[in-house]
Amino acid sequence: MMPNRGGARIVLAALLAVSSCAGIEKTATIAVQKPTVKSTIPSQQQPPEQIEPVSKSEPPEVELIPVDPLAEVGQLWAAGLVQEARERFWQPDVRALSDGLRSSEWSVWRGRLYMRRWRGTDLGLSGENVSALLSDNDDVWAGTWTGGVARLSRPLDDSVTWDPGNPSLAVRTVNRIRKQNEQIWLVRYGALERYSLRTSTWIREADLPVSERLQDVFLSGNNVYLGTLGKGLWEKSGRNWDFIPQPGIFITKLEPGIGTEILVCTMDRGLYIFEPISGTWSRPPDDRLKESNVTSAVATGDLIIGGTYGSGAFIWDRSTSEVRFIDESRLGDPWVLAVAQSGDWFYFGTFGAGVNAWNTSTDVWDRISLPEGLPSADIAVINTDMDGAIWVGTLGGGIIRVETGIHGH
Repeated sequence: MMPNRGGARIVLAALLAVSSCAGIEKTATIAVQKPTVKSTIPSQQQPPEQIEPVSKSEPPEVELIPVDPLAEVGQLWAAGLVQEARERFWQPDVRALSDGLRSSEWSVWRGRLYMRRWRGTDLGLSGENVSALLSDNDDVWAGTWTGGVARLSRPLDDSVTWDPGNPSLAVRTVNRIRKQNEQIWLVRYGALERYSLRTSTWIREADLPVSERLQDVFLSGNNVYLGTLGKGLWEKSGRNWDFIPQPGIFITKLEPGIGTEILVCTMDRGLYIFEPISGTWSRPPDDRLKESNVTSAVATGDLIIGGTYGSGAFIWDRSTSEVRFIDESRLGDPWVLAVAQSGDWFYFGTFGAGVNAWNTSTDVWDRISLPEGLPSADIAVINTDMDGAIWVGTLGGGIIRVETGIHGH
């Protein structure tokens, strides 16, 4: 039986008509619909939309490592900022390290910031045993135990060597270097020499009354005083040498006193004060000092401060006639070979305990020795320069320049 195609067509046409009408209605609806735009400006009628704050996570905690105070000093020093390194060094947190587990490290930096060393080879000398020093403005003269003589020019940082001091069987120790006018005087064990700064020539004195064991020379006007170890004290006025018997025959040092006075240090009779104009002599009232081996002395006002070989140092107050001794407990060693003054500081060079400094205004003591970088604790001579720094001649370690800033502010 064949299907009724006519009825099927009628049904299909009806479905298509309904579908067509629905599509038209849907299209019309889309055409009239307006897009919704969300305004970012709040209207006066409606409150603005509340925005919840975005929570931020806290940054992780970082453990701060404290900066080492001495490391900061080292960084400034390495950068060439010496003054800044010195100022940082004396701040409380760094200074606190001077007493404790890091005291040795602190001492090394103190020496590094305020000391400088010249070896004998730096000056063309064959030895490191310095026996005499003289500061002459920007120049420093040095003499050695084996007879070496050199002059260091600090601004130019160079030197001139006249005698390297090569070891020999002859005793040629330089015991003293002095300056008068335009001449440098040099006292050797067996000779007295003069160097003219004007003509750059050396002259050797030929008419000496003694040919050996010369210790010191003192220049006062036209008079020359020569101290010897075993042949006494001599004075040259004009052309002749005259022997002065008063202080004995073992003269160790001749130092300036107050005015025209001369301090005469002896090996077996203590200290004398000689006034050349009146020809008078005086001695301290203390019997112990009258018998001491006095190695050096400095006069300042009413005080005479000196060192002895084996009995420490002493302070003689001439206004009260009081003599006070400074023993090994303060100096570290009773053998004091040199004494020098720079401002309120007095420096004692010892044979084994380095340099001990005493401030007369504050009564503070300070020691500069091996912990600070001294190459030797045996100090033979100390001299001061025009800047107030001290020059230290050591036995075995050459020359050290120490600035007074080493004591702190």
